[in-house]
Amino acid sequence: MKNKIKIGFVSLAVFCATACTSDFGSINTDPNNPTSVTPDLLLTPLLHTLTQRQFNYGDGAGLAHYVSRTNYNETDQYAFGTNESTWSDYYLQLNNISEMIRLSEETGRPSCVAIGYILKAFVASQLTDMWGDVPYFEATQGSENITPAYDTQEDIYTAEGGIISLLKEADELLAGNTDVLPSDLVYEGDRDKWRKFGNSLRLRYLMRISNRIGDCTMDIRSEIASVMALPLMESNDDNMLLPFLSGNPNMCPIYDMRAGNFEYTRMSKEIQAMWDNYQDPRVPVWFAPSTNSASTSSPVYAGVESGCSSTTLTEIGYSQADVSMLGSYYRDAPDACDAVLMNCSEVKFLEAEAIARGYVAGDARQAYEDGIRLSMEYYGVEMPASYLAQPGVAYSDADADEAVRQIMLQKWMCMFFVGYEAWFDFLRTGLPEQTPVLDNRNPTAAGEIPSRFYYPEDEQALNMNNYQEAVDRQGGTDDINSKLWWEK
Repeated sequence: MKNKIKIGFVSLAVFCATACTSDFGSINTDPNNPTSVTPDLLLTPLLHTLTQRQFNYGDGAGLAHYVSRTNYNETDQYAFGTNESTWSDYYLQLNNISEMIRLSEETGRPSCVAIGYILKAFVASQLTDMWGDVPYFEATQGSENITPAYDTQEDIYTAEGGIISLLKEADELLAGNTDVLPSDLVYEGDRDKWRKFGNSLRLRYLMRISNRIGDCTMDIRSEIASVMALPLMESNDDNMLLPFLSGNPNMCPIYDMRAGNFEYTRMSKEIQAMWDNYQDPRVPVWFAPSTNSASTSSPVYAGVESGCSSTTLTEIGYSQADVSMLGSYYRDAPDACDAVLMNCSEVKFLEAEAIARGYVAGDARQAYEDGIRLSMEYYGVEMPASYLAQPGVAYSDADADEAVRQIMLQKWMCMFFVGYEAWFDFLRTGLPEQTPVLDNRNPTAAGEIPSRFYYPEDEQALNMNNYQEAVDRQGGTDDINSKLWWEK
């Protein structure tokens, strides 16, 4: 079964023994609102915010074709906006992480610095993978620099102080020091698990930029080999996640989603294919049988095409009663599921892909099958005895292209509702193949799948020169179809 770390909430009892004016200063100091902050206090809200933001059942799930929304589905139709709230929140978290790193350095806590580096690398990847070139190296200087330069995606990933560099230094700090780590919400100060998570992120990002092997100042191939020799996530106990709780504000957001919005979120045709073709036991966890079949002896799990307008839904004969909604796992209890930032299953598929593509030596089949087992174990389902032997699932040793296709299909399944990660993988590899959206509203490249979001309007108004330089570098216009540096 999946790993659930229990979170306790501690109440601080505050009492006053006297009203003597000689003790006025201490009496009028609120112990619940400290005037100074420690790295430990910053880490708790950071982990809470970053993990819960990754539980993306909206735009990320729609772009990855996990779900098909039948209303309020502009993003599914590629009528993109700026996603400004995500931009603003990630930069807020980047500032908090920078402050955590500064305080950790000042107080001589190198292992806490390492945790800051890991979280900074994660946030940086989210920003650059959604928008391309973004402010990074000058981004957290506050009033000293309110118009930070936009850095290239290549530099954000590969330059000194960039994503890969931070994660390498984080592992060195965690491996080379013995100072006490904060008792955090996820790993409870377990140094080994933080090392595994940081190294696993590093493998994720090296594979993300692997299309640039041979076309990059960094030796990506040797970096992949190096990190795969380090401790990586091995079991579901290593997953980076927070369980939802039974009360607000920490319960699953789907549990109390407005009924109309809940009913607009339906199974995709691609998920239906995983049921039709392979009887994948994860599908009945994620989705409910169609209303018309739920009480019968033969429940039906059915999806709908992505990106449909109301007119198109009518034309294809869409019926709510015949298409699956999200299942009881998300709707019937506030604390049945988790917010996952990264899981061990993904790491096994990263290893399998690296081996299948010939970047490193190893047993790709074993890593691939371990990835499937770990994913099903996490969801508490038993893998059918014949699952791994089915055509389309049975690992292809003879055909490298087919092996990669299988790996990416199963990796897509293991990252259900994990932010925008599956969309990033699709942009990188074109896999798994997506059913074209029926009402594609891409404004500048009809029928195309966009690569990025528009920059927020505030950037155009408040950081115009740097914004324009970044736009010029990426094709001359702020276009959602401008390819990312690492893209296929």
